[in-house]
Amino acid sequence: MRGVILHGGAGTRLRPLTHSGPKQLIKIAGKPISMWGVQQLISFGISELCVVLGENHPEQVVEFYGDGSWLGAKVTYIYQGEPLGLAHAIYLTKECTRGEDFVVYLGDNVVLEKIDSLIKFKGAASILLAKVEDPSRFGVALVEGGRVRRVVEKPKESISDLALVGVYGFTQEVFEVIEGLSPSWRGELEITDAIQGLIDRGKEVTFSVIEGWWKDTGTVRDLLDANLFLLDRYMNRSLRGSVNNSVVEGRVVVEEGALVEGSIIRGPVYIGRESVVKDSRVMPFTSLGERCRVQNSSIENSLVLDGSSIEGVELADSIIGRNSRVSKSHRSSLVVGEGSVVKL
Repeated sequence: MRGVILHGGAGTRLRPLTHSGPKQLIKIAGKPISMWGVQQLISFGISELCVVLGENHPEQVVEFYGDGSWLGAKVTYIYQGEPLGLAHAIYLTKECTRGEDFVVYLGDNVVLEKIDSLIKFKGAASILLAKVEDPSRFGVALVEGGRVRRVVEKPKESISDLALVGVYGFTQEVFEVIEGLSPSWRGELEITDAIQGLIDRGKEVTFSVIEGWWKDTGTVRDLLDANLFLLDRYMNRSLRGSVNNSVVEGRVVVEEGALVEGSIIRGPVYIGRESVVKDSRVMPFTSLGERCRVQNSSIENSLVLDGSSIEGVELADSIIGRNSRVSKSHRSSLVVGEGSVVKL
């Protein structure tokens, strides 16, 4: 069985964070979003991976994952370019999947429940479903008599509260269906239309309803929620960096090359490699990326991405983009990009 990671999409809802790189590489709890899915596939023995790249700085994805050998995998890259839909992205993997069944994992989703049902599924496809409060945000499935009867993308009228979670299992039959699809009103080949096409051909589409946590990390609030949950569930205490004259309580990770000095850290907290925390308070559910600097500050329930610095401020419920600087001043001076949120 092969694995397919979809790494496209413009990430418009996360701008300006995604102006300089793909949303799937934003780090939550110390790892890029897509890496949570990649490692889950590898844990199930799926080490042949096809990564479909989009238009937004695809070279960063290639630079991060390389050939995959450092993860115990083999990664092949496919360039989709213009976003023409999930079904179009999947069709591009026809050669890469080499006649085998395959699992598709959306790179901006995190699904913590085991995906056993997709590893050895029956029929032509298998989908994961979860009950949601607002089905209009998702593709949804109508299930009757224990069978998937209908699949619709973002329905205007409520037909079901079971949303498609962003992980799917397919046989090679899906490629024949995609060849006959027409673009939707969005101008895209929809994955829901591909699944519906299998159903219309009389093919069996199996399903599982997951009960555990999962997240489509499409908004700033989603990122903070995912970071909180993953830190709370997976973070263990590990002080590989230097800790001097500081109080470090609970489940805190200080990576190699990082320095904590004269500070109070209360976990769960992640501090990335070569980051520096001086004379500061880092409170629960905060992740600092690599090469960050926090000085004379307090920060809580926040994401600070690689290369950013914070000095002389108090922050909570915040996301600081890569290579950004936040500091205290007697007079505010701002450069605010498209889609930004500023509270003073």
